[in-house]
Amino acid sequence: MLKPASKMVPKIHIIASIPFFLLFFILYGYWSFAFLLGAIFIDVDHLFWYFYRHKSLNLKKAYYYHRPGGGNEKDMLHIFHTIEFFVFLMILSFFYKLLWMVLLGVTMHLIMDIYDMYKYKYSDARALSVIRWLNRRLIVQ
Repeated sequence: MLKPASKMVPKIHIIASIPFFLLFFILYGYWSFAFLLGAIFIDVDHLFWYFYRHKSLNLKKAYYYHRPGGGNEKDMLHIFHTIEFFVFLMILSFFYKLLWMVLLGVTMHLIMDIYDMYKYKYSDARALSVIRWLNRRLIVQ
């Protein structure tokens, strides 16, 4: 039986981010653009992974590779989607207001991704921790 396709595409992240962005813009002004940065551009790490695996910077192929039915790869390391990056960003956000807004965007993005991963039963597609990913790689090889 085929798994239902994930619905988490960039368009959904953008649409979901706009109401929060508008609210934050009213409250914080131009700082709110940092929220959008975190909510949308966190997915640039998908390109890093595609380049690592395929040695290609073809954006279109990278996009379709990460869609359901594309690569169907397990245990991909999307570095900006890991707990270590999140904790690092959280610590830095105590010192820089701009990063606090980025953290809010990243948090929203990750909540949407994690919900989608469990709803459509592909929680094994992405590594949630760099340390655990490295551990699996070192033990297997």
